[in-house]
Amino acid sequence: MDEMDKLKVALVGTYPPPYGGVSVHIQRLHDFLLNNGFQCVVIDFSSSVKNAKNVINARKIKNLRSIQNAGGGIIHIHSSGINLKKIMAFFLLSILCEIRRNKLVVTFHSFRDQVERFDWLRKIMLKTFSKLALHYIAVSPCIKNQLLSLNIDPQKISVIPGFLPPTTKQRDIHEIPQEIWNFIDNRWPVIAANGFRISFYNSQDLYGIDMCIDLCDKLRDIYNQIGFIFCLSTIGDPSYFNKINQMIAEKGISDNFLFVTGSRQFYPILLKSDVFVRPTNTDGDAVSVREALHFKIPTVASDVVPRPEGVILFKNRDSNDFTSKVEGVLHDYTWHKKRLEEARVKDNFQEIIDLYEQLNGHAGALVRKEDRTKGIFGVRAQRGDTA
Repeated sequence: MDEMDKLKVALVGTYPPPYGGVSVHIQRLHDFLLNNGFQCVVIDFSSSVKNAKNVINARKIKNLRSIQNAGGGIIHIHSSGINLKKIMAFFLLSILCEIRRNKLVVTFHSFRDQVERFDWLRKIMLKTFSKLALHYIAVSPCIKNQLLSLNIDPQKISVIPGFLPPTTKQRDIHEIPQEIWNFIDNRWPVIAANGFRISFYNSQDLYGIDMCIDLCDKLRDIYNQIGFIFCLSTIGDPSYFNKINQMIAEKGISDNFLFVTGSRQFYPILLKSDVFVRPTNTDGDAVSVREALHFKIPTVASDVVPRPEGVILFKNRDSNDFTSKVEGVLHDYTWHKKRLEEARVKDNFQEIIDLYEQLNGHAGALVRKEDRTKGIFGVRAQRGDTA
């Protein structure tokens, strides 16, 4: 494809590190576009400058010329909700896109804001922005409904889950410290969970770390070699982190429960886990849940939002039900693995590409690259079911 004929795409959002659902989505989409004949840059709104190809920091005003250089192409904003700062940025970007005749696409990865409480200025800017945006992507039907409440034309909204399958890279695997692999190799079952940073919702532990500690403590009576790994990109609340570490010590499960903190990919650890859990008390369309299903890892999650097919649900903040559901998976582990092996997880790359081509007036489908995750990790040997 001639350089002049390549579709230009600018992804606007955050690029890892730190690793979170949105930043990982942007990273994977960026890699995929570059590897499949698109001109693509990321305009990174995070605080640090990244050493990555075609990733530029938005904090330098001159770097926003990349939007101007993408004239006639796609500007794709990625956001988790709306606040005053984001509304102002969206508003200015939408005006610039209109001037440069770019096609503006916005993906909402979550949306918990109460728009009815916005003041008149924010409502005017939001209304103007919503008219200038050519299309919206909602990662779940719930988010689509919230966008519809803003009187956005339903024809301008597509529902495409945020999960994009990773390409396994030796670099990502090597970044995992050896002590973590040692922990995994000497434990069974290995249960994994993750979160971006310690947070609270309705005065409760949003990611349910406290419930994970309780789960590990209860299951150790049956599985004395159990291992639980909780990955946090950033701690966020040192006081609470110290409190839950004290709780782990008091329960006597320090050898069974491991926190992995810092900016690194989660999928290498997930691939070596037996069960993934998501005990959040609020959520969007969690990328890690779909990632676990993609890798055929049995998944137990709270019922606070609709979950993808294949997820086993437990009652939100019900520790006994949580333990019961995880114990049930471990008891019939072979059956649960087989059930997931037969399930198919949609590849959302193609849906995004198809949308780009429709908006840009391009015809034809992109040839997919298959088997992105083969060749580096083998299938982890099953270590048996326990009655």
